[in-house]
Amino acid sequence: MQQPNTPDHAPAPAGCALRLFWMLIGNAIVYASLAMIAMNGAGFPSALDGVVWLTVVLTIVARRVDITRWAGKTASGEPATLAHWRRYAIGVVSLTALASVLAHAIGGSPAS
Repeated sequence: MQQPNTPDHAPAPAGCALRLFWMLIGNAIVYASLAMIAMNGAGFPSALDGVVWLTVVLTIVARRVDITRWAGKTASGEPATLAHWRRYAIGVVSLTALASVLAHAIGGSPAS
């Protein structure tokens, strides 16, 4: 017996929420926190640095769960692999570290 006309690859609501977090919400939290560090000259380390790095960890974990549990896709629509996840994790950590140093430099607080 066939199921109703639903796509085979329709993501569950939890999968959609996970993708929204690692693609959009997590990045918005990181960007807003770094902007506040730059504008307010928050010292290093600050509570905002904690927010940045906690969010980075959560986005990396969310991406891994998306790939392993919810059949995550690449930007081109291909199935994502753990090799994609490793590149994502390295890129996010590297770019966030650079952005954090810049935010503290702009805010007048050295990130060292």
